[in-house]
Amino acid sequence: MKRRLVVGLLCVLPCAALWAQPSGFRFDGEDYTQQFVGAPSNGDRLVEFVRPTENLNNWTRLVGLRYQQMPFLDNDPVAAALRLEQVVMKANPQARTSVMSNEAKTDATIDFLTWTDGQDIMEFNVFRYVKSPDGRGLVSLQVAQRFHSGQPQVAEKLRTTRASWVRQVIQYDMGAVTKAVLAPR
Repeated sequence: MKRRLVVGLLCVLPCAALWAQPSGFRFDGEDYTQQFVGAPSNGDRLVEFVRPTENLNNWTRLVGLRYQQMPFLDNDPVAAALRLEQVVMKANPQARTSVMSNEAKTDATIDFLTWTDGQDIMEFNVFRYVKSPDGRGLVSLQVAQRFHSGQPQVAEKLRTTRASWVRQVIQYDMGAVTKAVLAPR
């Protein structure tokens, strides 16, 4: 009887591992827990992670993984980054943005700092876009931080964070991001 149980568990456990979904993400030396999965019927996907003590209403740091079909942009990473820059600048013409890409234009990164008039909360974001392996969409990694503009030495902290996060996002394994965002949930 014990033998059947052990054999049964050996058959079931690998299958369970296949169905287990990543509920965490690690970035910049911190762990993040999954808080949201959006999977509209068109096939796009959004998975969001925040610090373990935060939620989607009070987050100060957030990681977002996306799969988006953007045929109107030919699923072009550079075009997607430039489109996001337009959206940011329309919402806040004083926002600070920077778009960069690799020479082959197969990988694009945008970082930006924005805020809402009359509020002291600022938001810094870094997005990296690559074409999905099947070419039918874009995969992106987003890291974001919210902070109060009146915090001590905010400008120096932001410069340090920006340099570090842009470097980390550019170096991040987008194959792992693709696998995580497209995993069945």
